[in-house]
Amino acid sequence: MATSTTAAISCLLLLATLTIAAAEIRHPQAPAVAGGAVGGRTEIRDVGKNKLVQSLGRFAVSEHNRRLSHGGGPVNNGDPVKVQLVFTAVAAAQKQVASGVVYYLKVIARDRAGGGGDRPFDAVVVVKAWIKSKELVSLMPSPK
Repeated sequence: MATSTTAAISCLLLLATLTIAAAEIRHPQAPAVAGGAVGGRTEIRDVGKNKLVQSLGRFAVSEHNRRLSHGGGPVNNGDPVKVQLVFTAVAAAQKQVASGVVYYLKVIARDRAGGGGDRPFDAVVVVKAWIKSKELVSLMPSPK
């Protein structure tokens, strides 16, 4: 009896493996999840019209300024942006699904004191909608 049970389980495993292999052959480029693989970055289009992306860029600058004025957070731990900024716009954005959604933003801002014009900054913001949380991970001058 044990031998027939083992043989039946082996046949079922073989059948499942062949079914998966056949599906892979038919659709080798199909993503693991609709909209892209989990963990991969995806480009956000039309960022100028995307209210969420623009509000996240505004949040990143506002949070940077708050941390700078309160003397807390990563600003005092080697943050290269040591001036208050004025938000202009988000020029480009990507998102990545992780523990929440990680937004990689190209923020355009200028020194609040008026020195210089608009400059690009790279900001990383993590949004966890289910707990209504936004966190600025970093804001630094963009090399581009």
